[in-house]
Amino acid sequence: MTVSTQLARWTVAAVAAMVLGCNYSSNDDISIPEGASHSGDGQTVNGNVEVGADADASDSNFSTINGSIVVKDGARVSDCATVNGELDIGDGSEAGSLRAVNGDLTIGRDARIEGRVQLVNGSVSLKPGSRVSGNVGTINGLIELRSAEVAGDLSNVNGGMLIVDGSLVKGDLTVKEAGDDRHGEPPRIVIGRDSRVTGNLVFERPVELFVHDSAQIGEVSGAEVNRFSGDEPG
Repeated sequence: MTVSTQLARWTVAAVAAMVLGCNYSSNDDISIPEGASHSGDGQTVNGNVEVGADADASDSNFSTINGSIVVKDGARVSDCATVNGELDIGDGSEAGSLRAVNGDLTIGRDARIEGRVQLVNGSVSLKPGSRVSGNVGTINGLIELRSAEVAGDLSNVNGGMLIVDGSLVKGDLTVKEAGDDRHGEPPRIVIGRDSRVTGNLVFERPVELFVHDSAQIGEVSGAEVNRFSGDEPG
């Protein structure tokens, strides 16, 4: 079994356990009003979750199987998980760990994620000023940081990475083996102007690695560094 397959199975199991491990009573949407204080977890099977702007649900976990989770600007929640749906964390919001199997994740400006981010089939976008304290990983999807910070590691298999506008990754950056000999186009890894990866850069499959002249990176294994000086690599 490949590393990516193991990770996918582990993530699906973790999300399912979070959704099904607690009591739920309906397939309705879950909605927390703007500015409300909320306690208690929220689970649904075929419904969406929305936490209103500036709501305080910092001790509450939210999960759904077939639905999206939206945390509006300035709201606070704990862990969030979905199997089939998007995750959207608003500007200035706070959350714990975030998990999704099939769906993209957007983390808004100046948001704080105090756990880790784990996806299987989906892209991850961190907006300016946002910070994730744990690892960020997806199997099939782009990881994009713009003036953002990840205190842990970055990893994916397919989709590439875009680390630009002075972003900081304090851990390692890894592109894992795809698990078979039928590699598609090499993932494109771009570390842009004034950005930093302080850990090691480890590539277990062919990639195209572009590093800006002003960027700082750790030791590289498995790829050739292509330096560039403009706004984007040629």
